[in-house]
Amino acid sequence: MADRSQLMQLEYLIYTGSGLATVGIAFNDDLTILWGGSNTGKTYTVATLNFMFGGETPETPPEGDKYESALLGISFADGTSVTLRRALRGGDIEVFDGLAPDGILDGRESRILDPVHGRGGKSKDGSLSEFLLAKVGLGTIKIASTQAAKLDTFSFRFFMPYVLVTEDRMLSGNTPTEINLKSSDTLNRNAFKFLLTGRDDSAIANVPDKKTLDAGKAGKLQLLDEMIADVDLELGTRNVPELVAQRDRLQSHLETIGEDMAAAQKRIDELSVLRRDALNAQGEVEAHAAQLRAMRQRFLDLKSTYETDIRRLEAIEEGGFLLQRFEDQPCPLCGAFPGHQHKPHPLGDVDLQLTAARAEIAKIRRDMRDLEITLASLTAEAEGLEIRGRSLSAEASEHFDEIQRLRPREANLRTGYTGSVSLLEEIDRVIALSVRRSDLDAKRAAIAAIKHGKQKAAGLTIGIDDQTGYKFAQTVQKVLEAWGYPGLEAVTWNDKTYDIAINGKARGRNGKGVKALLHSAFSVAYAVYCKTERRPHPGFLVLDSPLLTYRKELDDDDEPLTDEERAIAATSLDEHFYEHLTFVSSFCQIYIIENKTPPKEFMPRTIVFSKAGRRGLFPVSDS
Repeated sequence: MADRSQLMQLEYLIYTGSGLATVGIAFNDDLTILWGGSNTGKTYTVATLNFMFGGETPETPPEGDKYESALLGISFADGTSVTLRRALRGGDIEVFDGLAPDGILDGRESRILDPVHGRGGKSKDGSLSEFLLAKVGLGTIKIASTQAAKLDTFSFRFFMPYVLVTEDRMLSGNTPTEINLKSSDTLNRNAFKFLLTGRDDSAIANVPDKKTLDAGKAGKLQLLDEMIADVDLELGTRNVPELVAQRDRLQSHLETIGEDMAAAQKRIDELSVLRRDALNAQGEVEAHAAQLRAMRQRFLDLKSTYETDIRRLEAIEEGGFLLQRFEDQPCPLCGAFPGHQHKPHPLGDVDLQLTAARAEIAKIRRDMRDLEITLASLTAEAEGLEIRGRSLSAEASEHFDEIQRLRPREANLRTGYTGSVSLLEEIDRVIALSVRRSDLDAKRAAIAAIKHGKQKAAGLTIGIDDQTGYKFAQTVQKVLEAWGYPGLEAVTWNDKTYDIAINGKARGRNGKGVKALLHSAFSVAYAVYCKTERRPHPGFLVLDSPLLTYRKELDDDDEPLTDEERAIAATSLDEHFYEHLTFVSSFCQIYIIENKTPPKEFMPRTIVFSKAGRRGLFPVSDS
């Protein structure tokens, strides 16, 4: 393999099937030409290469319909090599370390790679794109696919428009930068910008694009329609204006009933206070009366004591009198009989005793008179308090009876008030629903009126600048000059069509032969540009039918040549084309598929499909 830092080289493309001979082609390190007639499988090799790099499943020619798998050998600048195997019916890609030009892979370990970039790890070993990008020195690159800077991850497939040009692409009037039919102009332009300048869009902050905003708008309208439907279901057939009038009447009624209820409640509260005050006063009076009764009882007990004392003293007085009268009687003092009296009592002691008893009796009688007065006063006060207590009890009972009469009316007023409040709340809820319905209608109308234009993220530059476009167009011009393109004056970059123009005429406005030739120049110039500007390039270039201009004019099978095509066909541009590709193939491996016979000095680099030699890609029977 030539010294190509971070590049890759195609080694072979072969087809295998159970019990079938292995067929295919081996690629030269520099320039490989596959030449032959129609329907020999040449274009199928290009379609298979595209398929092996994650493209569409090609339609296998009838001669090869028994073959099962395609194998692609690739060598890399780091000295490693792999063989990719993929079933011709599609599916994941198997990767085997090392080359197997004989197609025999039995017993060798492999890993599975997803053919589609960035499908969230469908395969545990990742995708083929990630594997190949790492081999050409590219990590995670972000490309803006919309003006709003929706970022897509750069895939190895983004190289395909420039390094694998099918016949359909050759003849298309679309920009050569078109990644696929579904890719946006923004993605195509920004991917080309990265390939030529190395500037991606990872630093750009995306904003919602028109499609996203429109989708959001549709979602909001749908949500509002659902909310409006829910409100309509709740509203039913209610007459909102009539409810508004009913609410006004009900509010007036509530004011009146509220005043009556408040007055009733106020009177009940006043009576409750009066009753409580009467009961409290009654309690105080009864407590005081009880105290007086207890005191009167104590005084009565004292009176009884006084009476007992008087009787005892009167007995002593009477005893003294008898002692004086009956001297021969038992001693009134000690009770001893006269014969047993040890010491006779003198009569003077008895007199003294009588005098003392009489004095004490007089004193007690005076105290009793005072006590009687006090008892009369206590009795009178207690009786007065009892009368006051009975009056307070009656007053409390009257208040209680009036409260009991008022409570049913207050309860009825409160029940009516509560019911009216509940009705008013329900009316207010319905009216609020009606207001909400109007608000939702207004919001829906406002959202429906919003028109989203194309959104563009701040700082986003779409496509290459004028200087880069000029530099690339000059590279294309040098390629065409090396090929000896007749009448060439200037090659310019058309930012509108995102394509080159020759002498002011857009590439896509030419006949198919000129379009194919100019598309080839575009791709060759891209390889040269990457070499000059030291930009990453896969290191190979596949061109299917670049020299269609030199086709023979047939009456019905093809379009007639245009004047430009005849002018080119009259020159030796085809020879200069191959000579220049010899130079380019020193740093970029090239694979050419052609119907036109190459110059004989290039025949050693040519694989020939013809009746005289190998008839085609797949074996055919003699019949």
